[in-house]
This record gives sequence, structure tokens and C-alpha cells, in this order.
Amino acid sequence: MSPSRKRVDCNRTSLRQRAVALAIVIFSLCASAASVAQPGTVLRLGNPGEPQTLDPHRYNLRLEETLLTDLFIGLTTFAADGSTIPGVASSWQVSDDGLRWTFNLRPDLTWSDGQPLTADDFVFAYQRLQAPATAASLAYFMYPLKNAAAVNAGKMPVEALGVSAPDSRTLILELEQPYPHLLERLLYPTAYPLPKHAIETHGDSWVKAENWVSNGAYRLQEWRPQAYVHLVANAHFNPAPAITEVFYYPLANEQTAYNRYRAGEVDAIATFPSGELDYARRELTADLRTSVQLSIMYLVFNSRVEPFSDARVREALAMMMQPEVLTDKVQRSGNVASRSFVPAMVSDYQSVPGPQYQLDLAERLSRGKALLAEAGFSPDRPLEITLRYISGAEAKRTALTIAAFWKPLGVKTQLHQAELKVHFADLRQGDFQVAQAGWIGENNAEHYLSLLVSDTGDVNYGGFADDQFDAMMASARQEADLDERNRLLRVADERAVGLYPVVPMYSLGVRRLVNPKLRGWNNTPRDVHPVRFLSLEP
Repeated sequence: MSPSRKRVDCNRTSLRQRAVALAIVIFSLCASAASVAQPGTVLRLGNPGEPQTLDPHRYNLRLEETLLTDLFIGLTTFAADGSTIPGVASSWQVSDDGLRWTFNLRPDLTWSDGQPLTADDFVFAYQRLQAPATAASLAYFMYPLKNAAAVNAGKMPVEALGVSAPDSRTLILELEQPYPHLLERLLYPTAYPLPKHAIETHGDSWVKAENWVSNGAYRLQEWRPQAYVHLVANAHFNPAPAITEVFYYPLANEQTAYNRYRAGEVDAIATFPSGELDYARRELTADLRTSVQLSIMYLVFNSRVEPFSDARVREALAMMMQPEVLTDKVQRSGNVASRSFVPAMVSDYQSVPGPQYQLDLAERLSRGKALLAEAGFSPDRPLEITLRYISGAEAKRTALTIAAFWKPLGVKTQLHQAELKVHFADLRQGDFQVAQAGWIGENNAEHYLSLLVSDTGDVNYGGFADDQFDAMMASARQEADLDERNRLLRVADERAVGLYPVVPMYSLGVRRLVNPKLRGWNNTPRDVHPVRFLSLEP
């Protein structure tokens, strides 16, 4: 262990350490389970919260996706550098019209219990994903499949879905329309195979450790809620990973995560307080990993409810947003300001900034006041808002600043915080007025704009619906040529930003601390680090 990880600035942290001493003792007792394994084979990672599920069809949070990426592998998968490579598929062919994809599976595929993995397991999984009874909030990820939307809506039987297996090693996907980003979409847990035999035997209890079956480099050994998720190497996975055991600890509090890393309790953490960044740059240079993530953080308006169903109100509030102030003066944490909903990092696409930025701030204030007046608000009847955000010091500073942006409009803002999983559960249920939201996604514009399509589901948090925008997106989805598809998407993008269903704020700056002895950890646009590529030096 490097000396820099053991040294602690007592003047800054002694009070904090005493405050979390009991929690660290409890954490150490949980971590002691890892000490019985051989040195160098156990990895201890901080995950930014407690998973709600490990069912690939019911997950919704990025922290769950991190675990599922270690437990399963789909037709395609991540390389160590984050690029897309073949997974359980050895090769594939695409028809000239782009509507029929034939995947050839690798020979001798098995599940972690030794049972054969066949193309039928994919058919079963994709049908289960779209079955209305599954209630998968991310079912729309696989809407490119023929009849998927209709099946998910209960209008057609699951057998009508465009997936078939003519033999055990051949999987055919028929698409509703051309979808040039399919190989990237197959990276998600929604496209993983599922163990049909285990689910038919145990039902929803198949996700319990004693019933667990998966096909990735690891399988679930134990899950102690609020303590850890313990994964062990899958004996049927080839090649065998260097790390034989992984403990994921739920560290939702950034300061707690930082303290535990400094104490040597974990080998890597997902983030830490932005106030510690300068210190880390000086004293933890070998540990610090920074990058910009392919993502967008934004404010979403609940357009189902008054007054946010009124586009004038949404526009007035959007007028006062200043993304650069948030990132450069308030957060100072590596986040990158964004004036567009599609992140600037997306390649081969020219993102569309909000039209409010064509005006200077004084003009925006004047227009914002006029819009609120037209909507019926005045000093005697001010607009009152509850702004929801995810618990955390940086998020609170950001929310307070947003409230200050709106104050010159006469808006009265009340803040409401909740932990991450509660926050997004409320958003999916539409229980909010204005809220912080975020999306860590793909390298294509369609993935972000689809969040605003009316039939997307509950991840269209604000329930935004505009027939013209929907028609524009539908037109783009019929186009197989990627350049023309992106041109049509940009037309839809321009329509959406002018209606202000959301207000983009920034792309996430990643600030991680990683044990210098951990090899194989690469900065990637998606900040994905499959454990099977990692190893620990003695």
C-alpha cells in the first residue's frame, strides 16, 4: 500500500473520522470476510449506493448495471478500453436492408451451474423483457426488435417478438426499422441472456444467491443489504479472471467513501467530495483518476402537472440557467457545462443548444418575467416550486444556486433531497415538480432524444409528449443511412429544445480514487471497468 494512501490530514479529517468511527468498525467487520482468501485475489470496491435488484430486466440504476456487467455477458461486451467487442456471439451478419441480424454463438457456452447456454436462452430473455407482467422500465431499450412496443403494451403475444433460434447456436433478431446502433445497444443488461431453467424453477427468487445462475466472469455468492454484494469467479468462464472474489460495498456518502479509501478499506471508489480534489491532485497523484463521462445531467419538468404543463413556465425557468456558473464556480469538480441535451462528446453529431442562449442574461431575465406574467404569475402570486435533488453536498450547492438563478424572476424555491434510489423511484412515478435527473448513455444522439418520446415509458420522467416531435423521431428511425438519420434527429432535437421539457446542465466529470496496485483500470468514456480485466499486484 502506498504511503500516500495511509497519510491523513488530521487537521481536516479528525473530527470526521471520529464521527464515522463506529461505521468504519462495522464496515471492517463486513470486510473481514475477504481476508480469508489468498492475497491479491480479492478486490474491494465502493459502489455509490445499495442496489434495488440484480434482475437485468428490473434494474434501473447505473450502480446496478456495474454489478450486472460483472455477472453477465451479452452478444456484445466491453473491451478493457470500453470499446464494443464480440461477447458470446463469435460473429454476425446483417441483411442489406438492415432489418435482419443473424448472430452465431460461440461453441460450448455454459451457465455458472454448468448447464448449456443456448440461443433459446436469448429468446426467453427477450420475450420476458417485453412481457407486460415483467414491468421492465427499460424495456424500450429493445424496442428496435420487431413488434417489441406492441408486445410490451399487451397488444401482441410475446411469441410475435422479432427473435428466434433456428438452432442452439444461431440467434436471429428481426428489427422493426433499421437500427445502426444495435451492437452498442446489446451491451446493456436488457439484452443479456437469462437462465431459463433457473427462472422456470425458482420464479422471481432466481436472483437469490442460493439460486443464482449467470454467464459472466462472476456469479453471486452473497448479498447482505447495506453491507456488501459478494461475487466469486465463475468456474465455467474462460479465461479465468485474475481477481477471484469481489466485494461491492454501498458507499452512497462521498465523504464516507473517501474516508474508507484513505483508511485502506477499499481499493477503488466511484467518487469523493469535490472539496478534496485539490488535495488529491497534490497528495494522491498515483491514486487519482479523472475523466469526462459520456453523460448528461439535466433538470426535468413534470409536464403532466400545472404549471409545468405550460411551456411558457418551463421556458421562463430555462431562461435563467447558467451551466458554466454551476460547473466552473460552484462545483469545480471536473463537470463540463452543457447547453445541449445531447452531450457534445457524442461523435458525428452537432448538438443543438437551447435557444435561450442566443440572448444575453439581461434579455433572458426580461423575457422570463414576461413569460411568467403571461402564465398568470406576479409579485402578488409568485411561482412556487419544489426542486428535488439527490442527497450530497455538491448536489445541494448546485440546487441552491439554481434557486438563486430563479430568484430574480420572483420564484420561490423549496428544496427536497433524497438518496439516489428513492429520488429516481419518485421520478419514475412522476412524484415531483422539477427535479435533477441524469443519463449515462451511448455514443449516439438517438439514445438521449429517445428519453423525450411519449411512448418511452417511465424514464421519460416528465411525461413530455409532443406529436410533432414524436413524428420527427419516427421519421429518423426509418432511415438506415447514419448521416441522414442524424440530420433528421437534429431536426427533432431543435423541436424539443424549443419546448423546454428539460434543461441541460453538464456532463459528469469522473473523479475516482484507485489503488495504484490495481492493474488494468483504464479511463473510458462510459467509466466502465469490468473486473475480469483487472488484477492486483502483491
